[in-house]
Amino acid sequence: MRQALPIFGSAVLCAVLLGGLPATTSAKPPEPAPSCGQRGRVTFDKDTTLSDATGRKLLRFSGGESAVTLLAPPPEGTNLLRIETGTGRGSFRVPGFVKAAELRLYTAQQLPVVSGHVWLAAGTRVVAAGSSGGKVRVEKQLSAPFEQRLTTTADCGALGFTPATPAVLAMSDALRVFLLKDAQLELFDAVPPTSAPILTLVRSPSVDHVRFFSREQRGGFVHVQYQGEIVIDAWAKAGDLQALPRGETSDVPAGSYVLSSAPELQLSQLPRVVKTTRELMLRLAPKDSEAPIGVVEADTELYVMDAVAGWSKVLPKSLHVLPYGDDSFWVKSSDLSH
Repeated sequence: MRQALPIFGSAVLCAVLLGGLPATTSAKPPEPAPSCGQRGRVTFDKDTTLSDATGRKLLRFSGGESAVTLLAPPPEGTNLLRIETGTGRGSFRVPGFVKAAELRLYTAQQLPVVSGHVWLAAGTRVVAAGSSGGKVRVEKQLSAPFEQRLTTTADCGALGFTPATPAVLAMSDALRVFLLKDAQLELFDAVPPTSAPILTLVRSPSVDHVRFFSREQRGGFVHVQYQGEIVIDAWAKAGDLQALPRGETSDVPAGSYVLSSAPELQLSQLPRVVKTTRELMLRLAPKDSEAPIGVVEADTELYVMDAVAGWSKVLPKSLHVLPYGDDSFWVKSSDLSH
């Protein structure tokens, strides 16, 4: 005689069958990461620190020039970018993280803020503020004569470590100078305007005016050009600007910053100097159980400061990086003799 399955048995069987089906998911694939790898020489402010992924401080920069590779910009929502010190030879190669604002990063080319009208100039210092979709989001806090923050996106290859001299607009009889003395200036893409302003400039209260050049006026508007940290080629209302007589100009002071200087070893007698012949594991404590933080590259000149039970406390002769706090840099003494 055939027996009917109990109702609860059918439910269990159904659940088992369903459990074997592939589960559906709404998870999105990870966004592509920007491809970095720029290498160059950077001067960090004194005592800027390099940390590992846990936040442990690995070393501090001395204020001198250091060889650096930009490995990755900060993911969106963080302010730490990944770098590596060293060049391959003659330095300490240590990977880690620094605050994005502490790396002197510059535009390697003009970056559009408003396409066709407003750009960050080549050689302008920017901050890598995030990344998504394979692009880096960069921010620029403009200095005098403006006072506002601009944001754009770029390929990692459009950024580098070399500041450039901004191009200077050559004066000619066809150019006329217009001054912005109000607090703000609206920029438009065309005349007559076909849309809302493309950008509103904010004048810094530290200057009396901002100087623009123009070759054309039409219908109550002026075609303005500007070159500095930003490059502008747009239209503005003539009533918002003061026209100077032809041939007359007005100067605006340029912004600047002061770099800190590299330290010098202040000892009555300098320690022994050794030049490495191969890469050496670099540690923060004189023991094998201490995980290396990086390597001392070949052809690196070292000060040997002390020796303890088969370990040598060292500093790079260039002093471009130094231990943080009470830590020290250690290598095996036997490696120095090879």
